[in-house]
Amino acid sequence: MQTLYVVATAVGAGVLGLLGPHVISRLPEPEPDPSEVDEPPKPLYVDLARRPRLAPALALVAAVLALVVALGIDEPLLLPAWAVFAGVGTWLSFIDLRTRLLPYALTLPLHVVVLALVGLASLVAQDRSIILKGLIGNLVLYGVFRLIYALGRWISQPFGFGDVRIAGVIGLLLGALGAAETLYGGYAGFILGAVVGLGLYATGRIGRRDPFAFGPYLVVGAFLGPPLVALLR
Repeated sequence: MQTLYVVATAVGAGVLGLLGPHVISRLPEPEPDPSEVDEPPKPLYVDLARRPRLAPALALVAAVLALVVALGIDEPLLLPAWAVFAGVGTWLSFIDLRTRLLPYALTLPLHVVVLALVGLASLVAQDRSIILKGLIGNLVLYGVFRLIYALGRWISQPFGFGDVRIAGVIGLLLGALGAAETLYGGYAGFILGAVVGLGLYATGRIGRRDPFAFGPYLVVGAFLGPPLVALLR
């Protein structure tokens, strides 16, 4: 039965990944940022959605992420929330890598849907601790990244507030699984982003105050948390 849950999660995430270009092409374009007048214009969402073989690429990445996390989760009722996050998180990662933005038009609905699915899992399992732990994880990771965002404004170019929002979603998902998953998943994403960012800075590909797409690393880190905890048990 566990194999069926894992396969269903990967398939569901892959189907969502396939829908990525359709959704991305219909996103409202962001307003120009006056502070970025010296930077080249960001690509339009409608143009991003036309990239060749984008749909199968997003589907493959989403399915792999879902497969990895499903192998490390014992509670199958939480897998639908992770499947949704794998699909939409893949869309968001692609957008962030190309535009340095995580659109509010995606992060807000994602937050609502994940909250609803975690709440439903808690209700079906008749276990209030699932949603309570999820909400605590949500507040903790959102609070930590909100603080880092605020401090970053005085130290160097901060990561965008979209990263703070996505951290809240990640905290909700990981928190529902436990404190260890929240710690490992949140920390893994931060470390991945920091290592890549420092590498790009050291090689001169970005400056100290240049924008950096942190979102994809937060997303990948979240999917590494549960398997890491499972391996260390």
